[in-house]
Amino acid sequence: MSTNSFIAVDFETATFSKMACQIGVTIVENGVIKGTAVDYIQPPENKYEMGCIKVHHINPEQTVNAPTFDIIWQNYKELFENYPVVAHNASFDESVLRANLDYYGISHNNIAHFKCTYQIYSLSLDKLCWAFDLHDDQHHDAGFDSLRCAQFYKFYLEGVKPDLSRLANYIPEEERHTKIAQHKQLTGDVLRKDLTNADPNNPFYNKKVVITGVFDIERNELAQFLKAHGADLDTSITKRTNYVFVGRDAGPSKLTKLQSLIAEGYSIRQLSQDDVTQILNGNFSTI
Repeated sequence: MSTNSFIAVDFETATFSKMACQIGVTIVENGVIKGTAVDYIQPPENKYEMGCIKVHHINPEQTVNAPTFDIIWQNYKELFENYPVVAHNASFDESVLRANLDYYGISHNNIAHFKCTYQIYSLSLDKLCWAFDLHDDQHHDAGFDSLRCAQFYKFYLEGVKPDLSRLANYIPEEERHTKIAQHKQLTGDVLRKDLTNADPNNPFYNKKVVITGVFDIERNELAQFLKAHGADLDTSITKRTNYVFVGRDAGPSKLTKLQSLIAEGYSIRQLSQDDVTQILNGNFSTI
């Protein structure tokens, strides 16, 4: 088999004993990516540890009806036995495979040691994505990670090098995801006004409220607090808006709209992080 035919594999695990809950395999034939297979795996007793869930966000509900590893293995056995196998941080993925095969008493004598793209580049998957100008927004999905690993190994075989200068602007994955969460637009039930248990003397009772920007509390948590006090939350500033909470990195279009309506004479109160701190402490007297 030619050196540019291989499979790239990634496992996500449910436990620190390396019981798998997801497998992703990307097939490359003669330098061409043919496709990616991805499957959930039910770990033994469908047991998970929270530290693992926090990494990939796969939970027992997603695998309760999934096949166990010994069943899934029948779909992948020939690939692993007949193709060179590549993984990013291969020592981990290879140990996961062997731990699961051992658990079910399945031989792994015909499986060669994995090649490792981490050893080739000495960069984490998200940093390597950054250096190759590839998005990493599905990192820790086994199918996505196996596809990225296949691309990295293809680049290596083709002599394509990552642009390390891009890393000067690298933002850590956790920080990027935190920013996304903080700026995430409100949706769903929190936007449905509910006056059932709210105090009518509350300044936000039955008032139109918009939140823009980042606060010391997550946006959804602030929204839930305001809803419990009778606020009618909205995502757009209009002539009917009564209050706008303006945090760091507030949306420029919302700020422009707010200032325009205030200039037209509409009575819209702008509130800050200091005001948020006051109301969370139960002090509404300054609002």
